[in-house]
Amino acid sequence: MNLATIIGFVCGVAILCVATWFATENVGVFINLPGIAIVLGGTIASTFICYPLKEVARILGVFISALKAEELPIGSYIKECVQLSELASKQGEKAIERLLPQIHNDFLKNGLQMLLDGYSKAEIQEILDNRIGQYFDQEMGAAGIYRTMSRLAPAYGIIGTLIGLIAMMQALGSDLSALGPAFATALTTTLYGALFANLLFLPIAIKVEKQIEERTILMSVIRDAVLFVKDKTPAAIVLDKLKGYLPPRRWASIARGTEAV
Repeated sequence: MNLATIIGFVCGVAILCVATWFATENVGVFINLPGIAIVLGGTIASTFICYPLKEVARILGVFISALKAEELPIGSYIKECVQLSELASKQGEKAIERLLPQIHNDFLKNGLQMLLDGYSKAEIQEILDNRIGQYFDQEMGAAGIYRTMSRLAPAYGIIGTLIGLIAMMQALGSDLSALGPAFATALTTTLYGALFANLLFLPIAIKVEKQIEERTILMSVIRDAVLFVKDKTPAAIVLDKLKGYLPPRRWASIARGTEAV
């Protein structure tokens, strides 16, 4: 589980609860179950209208993946790719074939398998570039769903508030003492819409996008490494070129064999 996500969410909820507690003597006024139903129900309904069922069904898995995600050890992969390049340049592709069952990353394994099967450099690059592009487009679509939900939630919060105001106006002539509490209840749906958008949907979208970008960088590292192995590029050159995918603060960790996270 991603510790930063848990800390951020718990701190956000705690701050809001404390602020609510000190803001009013009647905390119950912030509890509006019909308002929650309007915001969540309306947001989900509109999301189903906007996107295919299969795409919407994926977002729960994307959310769980984002909660579990940690920073990818790209430096470790770079070190492994440099070792593969050095092995191939000294012992040939047969040495790579012997190591292939021990490689757990499917993208790297598929790239090396194409190399062993005699694919040309242009063919390998074209296939791997296409897979990287497809992964990026498909996964960014899932993040886009959460961004859409972050825009829909405040709109349904306003709709819920308008519904509450209309109901309040209808009862205006009968009991003026209930006007204030009814108005407060009506406004809670706008609050719910803003909270769901900015504490849940938008942060998830940003986290998913960051995860996708990191994995795309890793796939690009692997693509370049496979091409370097194909060309039998010296290991020192491979290392210097692949390090360009990382910020300078993480270069030293590759040399040490451990990567700072």
